[in-house]
Amino acid sequence: MSKNDVSHKTQKSAQTKNHITGAFLALMQSKKWDKISVIEICRKAEITRGTFYQYFGDIYDLMEQLEQVLLEDLQAGYAACLPKKQLISPEQFLEKFDDSPPQIFTAWFEFCQKHQKAMLPLLDRKYGDTYFVKKLKGVIRKHIEEMMDCEGTAKDELRAHFLEVFVELHLLSVQTWLSSDEEEALNVDDIVNLLNTMRVGSMYLTWKRSGDIS
Repeated sequence: MSKNDVSHKTQKSAQTKNHITGAFLALMQSKKWDKISVIEICRKAEITRGTFYQYFGDIYDLMEQLEQVLLEDLQAGYAACLPKKQLISPEQFLEKFDDSPPQIFTAWFEFCQKHQKAMLPLLDRKYGDTYFVKKLKGVIRKHIEEMMDCEGTAKDELRAHFLEVFVELHLLSVQTWLSSDEEEALNVDDIVNLLNTMRVGSMYLTWKRSGDIS
């Protein structure tokens, strides 16, 4: 078999796998993911059961592979824009604190836009996968924490509260954004700026509470 034949076969295999995944995600729009049968997916994708089992062991394997790809891609997106340490004293906050939106905010929305067809059904509270949402929150929380460490945010109860609320806002804002009509949807910059107001406000409140700034 020539290299061209191998390349064509690999490409066709990837297309078939994506087609199966697409059918699964389409069915999730009206049915809980773990209640969808292999037969339903095969009918939707117009393939045989044998073809399905060439790529996936069962529904759970399909979901695991899908989610693994998404989580790895999100991690890669975050890794590409690690925040730079900019530790400053409270006295320097108003003068030197960088209040522009950090790149990790944009990376989150770019990731969700790239995987819109998967993210909308997976995040759906009725039909999606709550376990995936939990893992997703863990990834987001880890990188928000790294950002806060680099910026010198105090590790107090205000930070802990902010962190949990901020993670939830990431998910809520992207669900609203992805499900909005194109004419009504805000652009990424607008949403990122909205989230950033909370980040800047939390830093200000932290230092104001400590009495270091007025």
